[in-house]
Amino acid sequence: MKTRLVWIFCAILILFFHTNCGNALAANEQRQVVILFAEGLSFSDLEKLKRLPPVDKWIGEAAAGALSIRTPGPRTAANGYLLMGSGTQALYTERSGTAYHPQEALSPKETAGERMQELGGYQAQDLARSAIVFPGIFRLHEDNRDKPYSSRLGLLGTTLAAHKIRVASYGNGDVAEVRQRHAVLFAMDQEGRVPAGDVSGKNTLPAQGYPYGVKTNYDYLREQIQADRTSGLIAVQLSDLSRLYQLGPDMEPGQFARQYQRVLHDLAQFLDGLLSVRGQNQLVMLVSPAVNPTAAKEKALLLPLLSWSGEGKGLLTSATTRQSGLVSGLDVLPTVLSWLDLPVPKGLAGHVMHSVEGGTLPLLLHQVENIHHTYATRSSVLYTYVMLQIVTLAFAALLWLWGRRKEGAGLSRLRRGVRLALLALLWFPCLLLAESLLDWRVHGSVVLGAIIMAGLAAAFWQENHSFARITLTTSAVTVAALLLDGWSGATLMRQSFLGYDPVIGARFYGLGNEYEGVLIGGTIMLIASLYQLYREKSRTLPGTSLLVPAVSVAICAVVLYYMVAPDLGTDAGGFLAGLVGFFVAFSRLHGWRIGKKGLLLLAGGLMLGVIGLMAVSLVSEKPPTHVGRVAQQMVAGEWADVWQMVERKLAMNLRLIRVSIWSKVFAVSLIVLGLLALKNDRFLRHLAQDTPYLVNGFAGVIAGALAGLALNDSGIVTAATCISFLVVPALYAALSEPTQERCST
Repeated sequence: MKTRLVWIFCAILILFFHTNCGNALAANEQRQVVILFAEGLSFSDLEKLKRLPPVDKWIGEAAAGALSIRTPGPRTAANGYLLMGSGTQALYTERSGTAYHPQEALSPKETAGERMQELGGYQAQDLARSAIVFPGIFRLHEDNRDKPYSSRLGLLGTTLAAHKIRVASYGNGDVAEVRQRHAVLFAMDQEGRVPAGDVSGKNTLPAQGYPYGVKTNYDYLREQIQADRTSGLIAVQLSDLSRLYQLGPDMEPGQFARQYQRVLHDLAQFLDGLLSVRGQNQLVMLVSPAVNPTAAKEKALLLPLLSWSGEGKGLLTSATTRQSGLVSGLDVLPTVLSWLDLPVPKGLAGHVMHSVEGGTLPLLLHQVENIHHTYATRSSVLYTYVMLQIVTLAFAALLWLWGRRKEGAGLSRLRRGVRLALLALLWFPCLLLAESLLDWRVHGSVVLGAIIMAGLAAAFWQENHSFARITLTTSAVTVAALLLDGWSGATLMRQSFLGYDPVIGARFYGLGNEYEGVLIGGTIMLIASLYQLYREKSRTLPGTSLLVPAVSVAICAVVLYYMVAPDLGTDAGGFLAGLVGFFVAFSRLHGWRIGKKGLLLLAGGLMLGVIGLMAVSLVSEKPPTHVGRVAQQMVAGEWADVWQMVERKLAMNLRLIRVSIWSKVFAVSLIVLGLLALKNDRFLRHLAQDTPYLVNGFAGVIAGALAGLALNDSGIVTAATCISFLVVPALYAALSEPTQERCST
């Protein structure tokens, strides 16, 4: 009995010792990131891949996200690699070439290592000793110098090298005699070198029937990855799918379908073999640097990203996007460094990705389909809407010029029809926001038809109301809808045709430029309508009572807080433009003269607003916004980066003024206002006698539109949507029947 107890005790000790040793070894094992770049992979391909066993179970256990990449050039794989590896925008040019092993021959008389020394001189003496070199690095630095963006080529590789962490790159996209090793652009340091890896022909195998007669040597890649436990980062280029899509237009459809299934099956088997032996301290990511030409033609440009880290499944997000299931290409570098327990370099716009529980891949696929549909349809919907606005404004102005002193039944009906069209236009921003409630994917003409019908229905309901009542109702509903949506997470704005687009990646959260102008113009006309209605009902001036001014100040305060709050609008430009517009509106509504003191007060208020925004951003513990990053750069004395940001915003605004259709709306609006204010009988002066507070509100709208134009990088959009709350009501009033008296029901 004693002997048995001794044996049991020894067995327990051995088991305990073995388990704890194993845990200690796992804990001390070096952390590693393996990034698999499946070139050409789109969400359509991912949906088919997830149906294949045995990889279906692994995809179901992954944290998934849609990757948005905004590059200064075309959406190519090379530009995608550069953006993810540098954490900033960067542009690849074909003259930069690709990567090689130092001993690879570039010509009968020169190797890649010799070319590096030839191009880099003294600085490149030790570059040829690296496993992989990129001779075009010097050309690449030159092509990205003096640009409106700050490129930091090779930042990931340089940061890892500074912390003594080895980087390796495997795989290639070689086609016949053309060598394509662009994944090296992600892994290299700023001098164009990668310490370890293999991008040679060993990564491919001759395969009859496959595109270009080659296929990826998945067995070799798997062996290299599993054997490499010393590299902190392993970047792997998988190009079978990309090669297939390159050759696809020349293939018989049935043959393409067969090859497509073989390529996906090979990828599925490779993923299963790799993930089956994934270590506890190993992060494996599957991502595409660019979609295939078919997906690009369909405008399905968001990239799939799957992550296996042992932290559970869910949907990926980051502080960059603040949207579940959506991340930015700028987030890849911070995520890699975070997994390796390294500090993220200062000045980067990206943030660490993390998974959110509760989301599933089918939910993400549905979300991505909606985003892609909105992106593909947006241009036709907005172009038609803007053209409709231009035509309606121009026709209404011509009708006013031609028929303002004429009578007749036909002319009366025409005036009424144009007035209804103007009222419908005033409802469009609100209806475009409400349209996002409909979970439908229909043609843009159907969307516009539904909005036009809804706008006309609202116009018919309003046409017998007084002018002040019309502007009050339209402005109040629009402003209330924007604030309610903003405070509830801006889910409608994210999906609206008039909202911001995650595919473009200019903004992911907060208040976009289009609705910024709507909110400023709508708020000013809302408070002007309150003043006007108070006068019409009480026959006394609003200044004699504190109720209307108090309510108006409260409305403006709520709007300004929404625009500036980091968790809500996050729109510094809108906040400052709103300050200008509201200040001018209140000055005119209360009869204050804006002299030198008023201008100084306004300038001082703007300066205090800017300083306050920066101070709050600096002390906030939340991830920095655009204003926060500028404040950090100013405190650090990085004035070159600040000036570069200013140049970039000015260049963006000037470009949009030249090419954007919104600039045409703004120009037509200014022409119409000039006609109403200056032509013969000076209509606006006469309108001010009937509705003085509404016309005083017009001054605030003009000020807000001009401030929005100056204070935003897409300011022409803000100006155009803001000024519509002036020109549309003014034309509506101008086209009212000369003998008709508007009732105030």
